Amino acid sequence: MGGRTLTALLAGMVGSACAGGGDGGGDGGGGLRSVVRDSAGVTIVENERPAIDSRLGWRVGDAPVTIGSPAGDPAYELFRAYDAMRLSDGRIVVANAGSGELRVFDSDGVHLESWGGQGDGPGEFGAMAPASLERWAGDSLMAREPFQRRLSVFSARGTFGRAFRLQGRYQSAVGQLPDGRILAQTLTSYSGGTPGTSELTRPDLEYGILEADGSVHLDLGAYPGSELYVATTAERTFPRAYPFARRAFAFAWGDLIVITTNDRYEIRGYRADGSLARIVRRDHEARAPTRADLRDYVARQNPDRPEALDAVADMPLVEAFPAFNGVFVDRLGHLWVEEYRLPGEEHRLWTVFDPEGRVLGLVEMPGSFDVTEIGEDYILGTRDDELDIEYVESWPLDRSGS
Repeated sequence: MGGRTLTALLAGMVGSACAGGGDGGGDGGGGLRSVVRDSAGVTIVENERPAIDSRLGWRVGDAPVTIGSPAGDPAYELFRAYDAMRLSDGRIVVANAGSGELRVFDSDGVHLESWGGQGDGPGEFGAMAPASLERWAGDSLMAREPFQRRLSVFSARGTFGRAFRLQGRYQSAVGQLPDGRILAQTLTSYSGGTPGTSELTRPDLEYGILEADGSVHLDLGAYPGSELYVATTAERTFPRAYPFARRAFAFAWGDLIVITTNDRYEIRGYRADGSLARIVRRDHEARAPTRADLRDYVARQNPDRPEALDAVADMPLVEAFPAFNGVFVDRLGHLWVEEYRLPGEEHRLWTVFDPEGRVLGLVEMPGSFDVTEIGEDYILGTRDDELDIEYVESWPLDRSGS
């Protein structure tokens, strides 16, 4: 695998308590304490950790709308359904890269129509695309093609508007900013190590703000990326899965640009000019993984392949488990942070913060699915069953509880 191909692949693997600033404290909700202070123009929000057995009071329903089927109507057979989003009228759009389509379903999961298709024509998609969906101005949407560095814009009725490529060195779009510009990123090149060796490495990610036509508006610079376990042979360099890798996240949060990692329980928000504006922290006790943790994880992931343990015999250990697993901004501006599950833990807990970064409490997710979007009254996500059949699920969300 060449350096450029490796770079493209790895890039695809990787979105106040007191008015007027100053020191202060207050309840973020449910009696939890948040302390907000100003440090050289940066707002820092320090939050108490909710008790593990506490709950915010918001409730995720028990009966989701499910899209997907192992057989029957091909419109419901999902393949490489990488992303899903809901339009303002309740329709659900699924990025089904296996067929190169945007499949549209009503709020009950009934297929209505499909947009796009595989090809090189206007509104069509190439290999492994559409890979993700982002909201565009109005009620339009943007679909990303990772290997083409191309973005396609569709109206809410499925009309293809235009397509454009990311310019400069940027390889993927992270999302649209409130002013209509685009947050984009690229992975710095990695040439590989000595043939016959493997190593845990962490290439930087470079971020930039692009105009709505893909041209570069501002380079934001390099930030720590995600950890990668990379093996090098005489012929090629390729990434291998690493169980406890720390990851990078980038997305828009109101008028801020979040660029952060899960090394620490800390979310960093930047202004559009690249200056640091807000740091949100929550109490967290770091724990270092052991060799037994690594072997147990690999054994559970490969119950029928005991030889898989040989591949991790010399794999290095990170200094600490990730502080959290994922982070989302919902449609109301709340920050949702998925708690990292340590070995032996089975919970599906998320910590919710208000739009200013003050902790509100814990919400428990049902089942096992990957969240793609959190709305005012729904949570959208994808799931694979034990037969690797793919589904998209829309779960009701009730925020009326205190």
